[in-house]
Amino acid sequence: MNAIQKALSVAGTGSLESYLPLPLAMEVIAYVRELNMMRRHLKSFVQRSRTWTKPRKDGALSAYHVPDGTTATLSSYSTSQVQWIAKKLMGFTMVDEEAVEDSQPDVINQVLQDFAEAIAEAEEMAMIDGDPTHTATAPTPAAATAGNWYVFDPRLIFEGIFPVSITADASTPVAAGGASLDLDMVNEAIYNLGKYGRNRNKIIGFLPSVQAAKVRENSAVFKDASISGLALSSAITGLGAAGELDGLVAVIYGVRFYETPQAAATDQIVLLDKNAPAIGDRRMIKFKSTEVIEADQRKYVVSERISFNYNYRKALVAIDNLNDTL
Repeated sequence: MNAIQKALSVAGTGSLESYLPLPLAMEVIAYVRELNMMRRHLKSFVQRSRTWTKPRKDGALSAYHVPDGTTATLSSYSTSQVQWIAKKLMGFTMVDEEAVEDSQPDVINQVLQDFAEAIAEAEEMAMIDGDPTHTATAPTPAAATAGNWYVFDPRLIFEGIFPVSITADASTPVAAGGASLDLDMVNEAIYNLGKYGRNRNKIIGFLPSVQAAKVRENSAVFKDASISGLALSSAITGLGAAGELDGLVAVIYGVRFYETPQAAATDQIVLLDKNAPAIGDRRMIKFKSTEVIEADQRKYVVSERISFNYNYRKALVAIDNLNDTL
């Protein structure tokens, strides 16, 4: 981050605007990828245009026994399309020159680090809990509620894995009926995934921090499972930390957004094939810095354009209506 700050300050001398040089931009992108646990576990690709269309196979070919002299049985093969459409995430702030001159440690270094964390958090919120159809008329973030989001809430840009997992497009959810998570529910969810649950090495579980805590509480229930990273270890304390749940990679999320009155559901976990969602990077993270000479201030802006969608939504399954009382 010190190198980033130096690059901006040098590049901005005598000019109205400066951009972060590409090598340093790549460092920031790597930093954001580390912060956003979704990027650590899901595939991403370079998106060459605003809209990227990918063909999707909807029908599978079959092979049958065919006796000599008999016409082969016809297999139907059909395809459709899935689109990834790039959306912009952006952060903006203004800093007084006096704050820059007098701060110790350097305030700009902290601003740039906070920007990277903000972008990573916005990505994560959109990919986990995004819902473009949600009511969003609150004029400010402070006025937002669980039922009425801020008009520019980052969750409005994509359909997140938690909302998608309980739609008709996903696999049949497991109804917990208010009970605490157990291995029978996990196994039923994998069964419901059908062909997408065949390879357990490709399945990832996403747990709200409340459900991760309850797994730790129920260590007696899970003691024979391979969950050293969840129930039996105190090392899992960070956001986006990963352990194992009955042999599956289990990711614990708990960004600070979910600790507000706008909290996402805490009574649900999601299992998915890690190849089902994909993240498209249309434009790399860009930092800009501009002087406001009449106010003796400097503007800092960070932005990126990304997309998020699913190759196959049947590769997601929810365990819903879990006990979420600690």
